[in-house]
Amino acid sequence: MQNFSELARIDRYTCKFENPVMEDRFMGEKWERVKKPVSFALIFFAIIFNFDAYNVYKMLGEFRPILLGYPVFIFLFLSFFKLPENLKKRKFDIIFAALFMSYHFFQILQMVMYPDVMAEGGFNPNDMLAFIPTLLLFIYILFPGNFVTSIIMTFLFLLTFVPMLLQIQDVHISVWIFALPIPLILLTYNKYNVEYRSRSDFAKSVSIDETKNLMQKTLKRYFGDVLSEKMLNEGGELDGENRWVTILFTDLSSYSTITENMSPEVALEFLNEYFTAMHEVIAEFDGHILNYIGDSIMVVFGAPEKLKNHENQAVNCSLKMKEQLKELNNAWDENETSRYWKNHGIESITMRIGIHTGSVIAGNLGSKEMLQYSTIGDTVNVAARLEQANKDFNTEISFSHEIYTALTKELYDKSNLSGEITLKGRTVPTKVYSI
Repeated sequence: MQNFSELARIDRYTCKFENPVMEDRFMGEKWERVKKPVSFALIFFAIIFNFDAYNVYKMLGEFRPILLGYPVFIFLFLSFFKLPENLKKRKFDIIFAALFMSYHFFQILQMVMYPDVMAEGGFNPNDMLAFIPTLLLFIYILFPGNFVTSIIMTFLFLLTFVPMLLQIQDVHISVWIFALPIPLILLTYNKYNVEYRSRSDFAKSVSIDETKNLMQKTLKRYFGDVLSEKMLNEGGELDGENRWVTILFTDLSSYSTITENMSPEVALEFLNEYFTAMHEVIAEFDGHILNYIGDSIMVVFGAPEKLKNHENQAVNCSLKMKEQLKELNNAWDENETSRYWKNHGIESITMRIGIHTGSVIAGNLGSKEMLQYSTIGDTVNVAARLEQANKDFNTEISFSHEIYTALTKELYDKSNLSGEITLKGRTVPTKVYSI
C-alpha cells in the first residue's frame, strides 16, 4: 500500500500527480470550482456562433455548405451538458480544448476555402501580432486546462497561424520578439508554477483532511459518535455538570469459569463479539457506553446528550440485550464456542443487569495527561449494587423503585418486586424490582 507522500508526488514534466487516483480527485475538485464559468463560456460561444454564421453568410453572399458547420458546432458545444458528470470531472479540460480547437480549425478551413472573401472582410495578417498574445493569455490564464493540455493547445493554435504570419511584412525584429517568444515563455512558466502550486496545496489539504478523518474515526471508536463530536467541538474540554440520568451496569455470570480455559486470543475474540452485539443494542436505545471493565459494561442514558424518557430506554435496552444474548448463545452452539462452558456444566451464558436513575456529575475525569468521560455519584454506586443483587434474588434484571415509578404502563405491569436490600451508608432498605 502506498504511503501518502507517494500518492502526493507530482511529475515535474507533466505537472500532474503521478498517482491517477489523486489526479482524478484534483480534477474533480477543480471541476467544482470552474464548472460555472466553463458552462457560461460554452453557452456564450454557442450564441456568438449564430452571429458569426450570419456574418460569414453576408460575406459569402449566398448559402454555402460550409455554413452547416455552425449549427453542428452549436450542437457540439451544448452537448457538453449531457455528458456524464464523472467524465466531465476527469476530462473537462480536454473536452473543452477539443471543442475550441475544432472550431478554430473550422475557421481556418473557411479562410483556406474562401481566401478572397475573407480578405474582403477586412482580414489583415499584421493583426495577428496583436491577436496572438491575447490568445496566449486566454489559453494560459483563463483556460481551465492542466499544463500539458495548455501547451498542446497553444502549439496547435500557433501552428495554424504560421501561414498567416509568413505573410507579415515590414515589421521590426523587436516586435516579433515581444509579440511571440517572450509572452510565450513567461506565460508558460507562470502556467507551470500555478498548476504545480495548486496541486501541492491540494495535496496538503488532502493530508489535513485525511488526518482529521482518521482522528474522528479513532475518537468514535473509543468514545462513540456523540461524545467524539462533542469533544471535537469543545476542544477536548468537557466540564463537569449535574445531570439526571439512568445508569446501567451489566455483567456476565460465571465469567471466570467461562474464560479460564480459553487462550488469550479466544477469550478476546469471545469478549469482542459479545461487546459488539451489546454495543449495537445500546446504541439503538441512545445509550452511551462509559467503560468496559473485564466483562462488565457501564452505560449512561441521558449524557453527554440529554435524553427524554431515559428510564424506559434503559429498561427496554436491558430486555433487548437479553434477547441478543440468546441469539449469541445459539451462534456459539453452532460454532462450538460453547464447549468452553458446557464442558464445565454451564448450559448457556446469562447476564446480570442493574439499573438506577438519579443525579450524577458527568464530565471529563482523570489527570491532565489522560482524561476519560465518566459519571460519578451515589446513583452509579446504587446501579452497580443492583447488578450484584441479581445473585440474591436469582434474577437477571434488577432496578430501583425510582426506575419502577417512571416506567410506562406496559413495562410497569411486567415488573415485580423482588425484595429489599440495605445499601452501604443507608439505613432505609432499598426496594428492588425485576422484569
